[in-house]
Order: sequence, then structure tokens, then C-alpha cells
Amino acid sequence: MGSEKKSRLPAVVATVVAVPVAVVAGVLVFNAIAPEAEPEHEDLSPVSVEAPSLSEEDAVICLALTATVPEKAGGLQARPVEGGAGAAESVMAYGDPAAVATCGVEPVAVEDTALVYKLNGVCWYSDEAGLEWTTLDRQVPVGVSVPEANEQPVDVLNDLSTVIAAKIPASAEAPTGCA
Repeated sequence: MGSEKKSRLPAVVATVVAVPVAVVAGVLVFNAIAPEAEPEHEDLSPVSVEAPSLSEEDAVICLALTATVPEKAGGLQARPVEGGAGAAESVMAYGDPAAVATCGVEPVAVEDTALVYKLNGVCWYSDEAGLEWTTLDRQVPVGVSVPEANEQPVDVLNDLSTVIAAKIPASAEAPTGCA
């Protein structure tokens, strides 16, 4: 029986040595081939914007909107805005480069047959590039400028649409595609 224990001893020693060596080698290989992740430092400094000229009634509606917007839209972090009186009460910015949403933009006139997008209860019209979006069915129009670097502008619009639908009353007139 004593010889059985001696014959297993080299196998146990080899296993005890080989397993940690294999683990260390695996970690070293993984770290060598895995891409280095650079921490993303999103610029969250204030965004310079131009505040729209609003009537008192529109200013109250826009303030209700900006006071309740989400901290993130489309996965982009909210940023402060600067631009004079009324900027923070009517303009919102998200991400870097910033997607900028402005409450109280000039309404856009579109044909009844124009392509429109209904997102979370809000009707949107977009330019051909998909970078400038404007609500069509709200008493106070909201415009959103999305930088070309943002691959999914609809994600930002979806998150903002929920609050827009809740805070800005629907307009009596809207293109037929918005129904």
C-alpha cells in the first residue's frame, strides 16, 4: 500500500504546479490580446445655446418641460446649458457632442403626405439627413438637433417624447400622418 501512495505523489505535485501555471498563462494571454479599454470621459461642461424668444404662455409650458426632462436621453447624460436669459428654461442638451432640444422653435410647415414619425405619442418631422427634428402636433414646437456622430437619434427622441407628450399640450392641427 505504501507504494500506491508514492506512485500518486508525482501526479499530485504535477497537478498542484500545473493548474496555477495554466491559470497565470491564461490571464497573461487574455490581457495581451484583449483591447485596452480607455475610460470614456464625456464632456459635461455647459453647452452654449441660443434661447428662443417666447411668449409668457409658451415660456411657462417650456419651463414645465425642462423642469421634468430625464437625466439621460438615448443613453446620453444631460448637460447644463448657457446662453443668456431663458436658456435653461427652454433648451436642453445631452451627450458629447451635444444633442440639443429647444422648446419654442418656429413651427415647420409640411405637406399632409410628408413622412412623419410618431414616437411615444409625439409626431416628429425630420430633415433628409435625420439631424434636425421638429414636433408637429404640439402647441409649442420642440426642435432637436442631433449631431451626425449620434448613430441613433430616435433613441434621444423616444426618451424626450414621453415628457413632451406629458407637458406640452397637443395642437388642434397636425398633418394627417400624425393621427
